[in-house]
Amino acid sequence: MKKKRKIPIISFNELELKKKKPQVYKSLIEGITEAFETESDEIKLCEVKYANTYLTVHKSSWSGSLAKAMEYYIEKEEYEECSKIKKLINKL
Repeated sequence: MKKKRKIPIISFNELELKKKKPQVYKSLIEGITEAFETESDEIKLCEVKYANTYLTVHKSSWSGSLAKAMEYYIEKEEYEECSKIKKLINKL
């Protein structure tokens, strides 16, 4: 059985957003990968703490979001993630 994707929970506190970047980008990559499998055109990126609300990313924004994630992972020298992102961008 496939493991259920863990959607990060964040608050709108700017410091926490910076701190949560790795989880948010990981959620983006996993979400888009899952969306291709389920043929969905929108992903839940993260949940807003205490608001019972999800921030979603529509397919029209995936390319730009993945480009930002790519920049982040290049900076962190996490090339395995870059490879995953490149494959997703090629699918778009």
